[in-house]
Amino acid sequence: MNINDLILSTKGKLVGEIDLNEKYKEIKTSSLDVKKGDVFVALIGNSDGHKYVQSAIDNGAKILIVSKKVDSSIPYILVKDTTLALGDIAHYMVEKYKPRVIALTGSVGKTTTRNILLNLLSTKYNVVANEKNFNNHIGVPLTVFNLKDDTEILLSELGMNHLKEISYLSKMINPETAIITNIGSSHIGNLGSKEEILKAKLEILDGMDKKILFVNGDDELLKKVKNTIKSGFNDYNDLIGYDLKSDLYSSSFKIKYHDKEYKIEVNLPEHLLEDVLLSINVALYYGVNINDIIKALKEYKSFDMRMNILEDKNGNTIINDCYNSSFESLIGVLKILENEKQKKLLILGSILELGDFSKAIHRKIKPYLDKIENKKVILVGEDIKALKTDALYFDNYEEVISCLEKENIKDTLILIKGSRGIKLENVTNYFMEKDRI
Repeated sequence: MNINDLILSTKGKLVGEIDLNEKYKEIKTSSLDVKKGDVFVALIGNSDGHKYVQSAIDNGAKILIVSKKVDSSIPYILVKDTTLALGDIAHYMVEKYKPRVIALTGSVGKTTTRNILLNLLSTKYNVVANEKNFNNHIGVPLTVFNLKDDTEILLSELGMNHLKEISYLSKMINPETAIITNIGSSHIGNLGSKEEILKAKLEILDGMDKKILFVNGDDELLKKVKNTIKSGFNDYNDLIGYDLKSDLYSSSFKIKYHDKEYKIEVNLPEHLLEDVLLSINVALYYGVNINDIIKALKEYKSFDMRMNILEDKNGNTIINDCYNSSFESLIGVLKILENEKQKKLLILGSILELGDFSKAIHRKIKPYLDKIENKKVILVGEDIKALKTDALYFDNYEEVISCLEKENIKDTLILIKGSRGIKLENVTNYFMEKDRI
């Protein structure tokens, strides 16, 4: 990609002089990250990126992309909207590099599926995938900007809060195939019903030609979607999992592929196996060898605060699952804990973005908590106060840590789970960093 490519893709106007054939290094949206030879895009969000133009210049920017005239000692490209320009550049790059594009979305399990599938596809292909939670109108373009001449597959997670957001992202990257993990209650406060959530997720098809869609066939709404490739643990699915064995730490099940039976082993609990099965199905579609799939799954380890199993200095086993929360993912973990006999401490944060449904959904948690014996419960946040149960209630993680400092917690199974905004990773850090022996 060169300067002329930037002008063509954004339909912008060049102000100043520069060799159009000159190449740039990387595209940055934070002036602090800019290095010599980079492009700085001045986005307007919580802060106006145009305020940091001089900072970007001082750090070595080659050229700017702006939506208003600026006082600049280097050339810039003037566009109508810098955020839309970011998407236009991404679309242009997909057309230029022509990777095979896999898009995925879902209420729960997007990132887990992305990480598993990345491991499986990487045994055969050079893959570019989202980092962290780069799955929105800013994060997806930043992911696309990592494409290189040797990139074979772009694996992109697509997130949303409202209708039309996934449609925009799908049209940006034009997927060859797509995946929907499930339809849950996440963002129901914005969309109003699971049917509307399904509608929003199906926008992933808007940028596709052939409409090859993989879905979780055990999901009540997705299994009704026509012309899909299904995965699940029921006998009507295209790829079937059976003979399931699972505990807190690992699972195994069997599949049949080309009339042969294979045993799958993975270090994940039962409620995440639908994501595993979906990933296997897609990897097989892309020609990954079944034995390479089995080996990669056996070696797979979760990370990034998603069902991490940790051990602290006091013999406590910590389930660190505080990257995010939904009713469905929380219930999945609570069901596992029903079978655990040891002493348990459950630290649960509010499930956010439920809107008018918040109280009703939080109250539905109680029957699952009641089935767990030998437990102490700590609830954190305003919304979860609707859950009336035998528990200690706190407004924030700081209050939780203050309470824990007065306790001598040893040899306990500790679940820490809540929506990202509750910041319960700080509680995990407390257990892992503080020596309380």
